[in-house]
Amino acid sequence: MNENEFTRPPLASLACVNEFCDLYGKKNQDNLTVRKVYGKAQIRYLRCRSCQQEFSERKGTALWNVKIAEYKAISIARHLGEGCSFKSTARLVEVDPETVRRLNRRIGGHSRQFHEERVWDVVVSSLQADERWGFACNKQNLVWEAELIDPLSKFVIAHEQGPRNKVMIRRLLEDGAQRLYDKHSVALFTDGEPSYASVFPEVFGIPHYPERNGRRGRWPKVRYRIPRSLAHVQVVKNRSGKKLRSVEIRYRHGTRKRVMNELFELGYHKANTSIIERRNATARMMNSMQRRKTLAFARHSEAKLALGWWTLTVYNWCRPHRMLRSKVEQYYGKSKYVERTPAMVVGVAREIFTEEMVLRTQVFQSKGWR
Repeated sequence: MNENEFTRPPLASLACVNEFCDLYGKKNQDNLTVRKVYGKAQIRYLRCRSCQQEFSERKGTALWNVKIAEYKAISIARHLGEGCSFKSTARLVEVDPETVRRLNRRIGGHSRQFHEERVWDVVVSSLQADERWGFACNKQNLVWEAELIDPLSKFVIAHEQGPRNKVMIRRLLEDGAQRLYDKHSVALFTDGEPSYASVFPEVFGIPHYPERNGRRGRWPKVRYRIPRSLAHVQVVKNRSGKKLRSVEIRYRHGTRKRVMNELFELGYHKANTSIIERRNATARMMNSMQRRKTLAFARHSEAKLALGWWTLTVYNWCRPHRMLRSKVEQYYGKSKYVERTPAMVVGVAREIFTEEMVLRTQVFQSKGWR
């Protein structure tokens, strides 16, 4: 029996990949038939009854057109998600390091499409944002990773990489805002980066176009109103060298009452960014290119971008979080808790995904590195 028969997805979980087909991206339509199987892995070659298009069952997945054995590709992805470097992964899986680099770009693009396709209409009441630095190409080229996380579910909603400036902060907030169910009912906690204070009203506020006085002159510039359900707080840390001297809390936008109500729901007494800072430590352990006080850094910026998206996907969908497990009243066996991932808590997943499940999932978006 072939090793892939145990994990082969059913036809109901697959969809047509022809963009001009009426059933493009739609599952459970009973429109796919198996025309033949090919290769050592006995890969199914499918045909769509609607458009008569034929394609492989791996089309649209991260395993499409992979030249190595499938179990080796999955093993490489697991090692990279555990923080192994490219060369150590190549030694453990017994493949060439260039194979690991090429597969890293593929799974990174697939992870980004996987996130963009599934993370929409997320219901949150607060967010925390922060950046962490790293190096690409050489030790003088700083490349920052900025993320937006929900402190209750520990789910990372948005992820951006690049130089730390206003453009990156705007991309981060805009990407996170469009994935929320209601972006006007959020309390945002950030560090002291000035760009957050200037970009926040434009992204989360309600635009208001004032009337012009008279018939001549320019029209007034657009203004942004901050509703009572919206707030922004900056936690500024004052340091002297490497020592933390004081922490200053600045209420930038919204009312202080809205912030205090959110802190009460989170169980905090003071405004902080502790959840995103713990996420930064976890991200550095999962990504060999982000570890501090080591000689490791990304040789290419594309490799760092791809690995950042893959480790983010593993964190959100594949790793149960200890703080998120729920206790059951009646249990059988030794376990008293139900393990949950951040994706399950935030409501975008019903089960714990494995790395293999993520790689085998079809995506139907055009972005990514293919």
